[in-house]
Amino acid sequence: MLLTPLNWLFVAVPLATALTVAFAAFAGVVYQQRRTDRREAAAAQSRASVDLLTQSLLFAQRARALLLTVQVRTGLSESRDVLLHLRRPVDPMELHDWLQQGTRPLYDAWSSTWVSSSPALVTRGNAVIDACTGVLDAVSERAAARGPARLREAIVGRRADKDQEARLRAAVHALAVARRDYAELVRTETRKNPAELFFRAAE
Repeated sequence: MLLTPLNWLFVAVPLATALTVAFAAFAGVVYQQRRTDRREAAAAQSRASVDLLTQSLLFAQRARALLLTVQVRTGLSESRDVLLHLRRPVDPMELHDWLQQGTRPLYDAWSSTWVSSSPALVTRGNAVIDACTGVLDAVSERAAARGPARLREAIVGRRADKDQEARLRAAVHALAVARRDYAELVRTETRKNPAELFFRAAE
């Protein structure tokens, strides 16, 4: 039996309506999924940014603690306490593990920035890590003492000289600037209003 034009109309209209509804439903699902993906990507970038800013600050504090440890655990008093078994000698592996407790979260945050942030933020994040390395270098690098200074170091322990203190201050300031630049770019990319991120004393 051949369908008349009127019968075709009765068939085509419901079919077109069903296809339209199906397409609209599919488009809605795709749109919602894309919104969810964007929210998750933004949340991941936010977590990475906050973690990098937090862990870089904690790393600098750990580096300062390392310098203090070097000052306390050297000299005649340290030798005496170790000789009398009042405390254990410094274990390089324990010191390494202690440093890893600070560097591992920092590197995790850095890696998260690499995989979840924009190219510009990756560049700023790399600058933060470079600045952290500069702080550690300032703490650990020091010219060998000679003459009377070497004798004094053997007696009272290792102390930071003026050059090392100046390098450390410069390295800490460089880290503060790198963290500020990174945070300002995060605020720009997330459309936050500009804010004064430095204390005046830090400039």
